[in-house]
Amino acid sequence: MPKVVLSGYFGFGNAGDEAILAAEVRALRQLIPQVKIAVLSGNPNETATTYQVRAEPRGNLWAVGRTLRWADLLVSGGGSLLQDITSNRSIPYYLGVVALAKLLGKKVMLYANGVGPIRNPFNRLLVRWLGNWVDLITVRDEGSKQILRTLGVKRPPLLLTADAVFTLEPASPETAEEVLRRNGVGSGRPRIGISVRNWQGRQEFKRAMSIAIDRFAAAHGAEVIFLPLQHPSDVTASRHVHSFMSQPATIIKEPVDVATTMALYGAMDIVLGVRLHALVFAALQAVPHVGIVYDPKVASFLDIVGQPVGGSVESLDGLQLAEQLTGLWSSRQEAQAQLAGAAERLEKLAWHNAELAVALLKGKE
Repeated sequence: MPKVVLSGYFGFGNAGDEAILAAEVRALRQLIPQVKIAVLSGNPNETATTYQVRAEPRGNLWAVGRTLRWADLLVSGGGSLLQDITSNRSIPYYLGVVALAKLLGKKVMLYANGVGPIRNPFNRLLVRWLGNWVDLITVRDEGSKQILRTLGVKRPPLLLTADAVFTLEPASPETAEEVLRRNGVGSGRPRIGISVRNWQGRQEFKRAMSIAIDRFAAAHGAEVIFLPLQHPSDVTASRHVHSFMSQPATIIKEPVDVATTMALYGAMDIVLGVRLHALVFAALQAVPHVGIVYDPKVASFLDIVGQPVGGSVESLDGLQLAEQLTGLWSSRQEAQAQLAGAAERLEKLAWHNAELAVALLKGKE
């Protein structure tokens, strides 16, 4: 039976990365029902139980080596693994796993990666060296492709696809409504869903967000619902934004599974998001959204789906952001139609990631 190891930021309770893992597992099993999957995880027991896979501690070199020796293919990604803006350790870790797999004679695919920023010269050297050693690279945006080309990655096929999450299906609307009811959210009023994260100690962007949310909620009688993607850090960030607000708001504090998290975003009428996968979840379900850029990947994604950039965390203006929300609200029907078309196109590209992985397993070009 074909055996695949999945390496990424898995097992840390981040709904975006867990959605990537769920998507990869689902797609591979759908295309090869007999596939055996192992995951390098920060929480192996939880990962094994949730996805019914073999899971190994990602920080245990012996376990990682043993698992790679067992495998036919290493899939590294998706997500923003090849960047050093959040940590200088990410690139050496993920490419260290890649190097070990290649030394063991295994095929390696970088799967729907977002790449950059990469500032450290040593990390740039690692990406060029090991990027040219892998068998196949797919990236989820044109900017990532250009970064790899600029760094000198030229040997393996380098293909533009889409975020793996576009192959996933959310839970039912009824499931989302039950979670919202449990948390005191009613129906009948417009809903604005909010995703916020902490970023490099910055606080002013949270105050600017609060101004925009207050103005939008007051003007449209909207219910404000914070939808954290990582617990407990996003709950803390949500409380911070709410502390600046005058309008009431609900924070969904309870962790729920990936499919339910997706459905919660689908239950919104408009979304204001900092985290990338909040915007992905909205786009997948044709929910209009405004993004706040803390990383170039957010701006790249908004460009792909044709949704507005509300500003950056470095210089966010609350009044301008409020105008962006109001403008999108006034044209929401057109935005929904555009997003439905984009989601259909991105779903096909996302499935292509899995098809290419299967071709590698079968020894095809």
